[in-house]
Amino acid sequence: MKGKVEESQADKERVEAELNVRGENRDKDLAAKDVEIAELKRRLFEAHEKNESLEIDLEAERVKAETAKEAKIAAVEARDNSTSALNVAQNNCAEAQTIVDTFVSESEWMRSRGVTAIANSILNATELAEAVAALMDAARAVGHRDGYLECA
Repeated sequence: MKGKVEESQADKERVEAELNVRGENRDKDLAAKDVEIAELKRRLFEAHEKNESLEIDLEAERVKAETAKEAKIAAVEARDNSTSALNVAQNNCAEAQTIVDTFVSESEWMRSRGVTAIANSILNATELAEAVAALMDAARAVGHRDGYLECA
């Protein structure tokens, strides 16, 4: 029986030593896990910080994009307004050129034939002929045989 007690005692000591080793290993594993958890927490914090920084950068890029979009819309509106103003100016220029061309042709006609036509029209007017004839008759009536030579 003593052998069994000793054997039992040896088994007990061996189991206790094994449990101590396991406990130490468990403590080492827990310490390693604590270190790993701390490292993971540090990485998570860094990732969170980087995420916030990226969100700020993203918002800044969104603002830039919106500003660029508004500037593009303003530029398109300005271009459309300029195009409309150019079209109006071209139409006005064409109308003015038509008027100028008409004036040029009419002034050429006036220089070449107009003044002569107007003078002949005045000289050949029946009212003028009647007035001259009446004046000559009146001059003869008062004793001037040939009438007024200036009128003849």
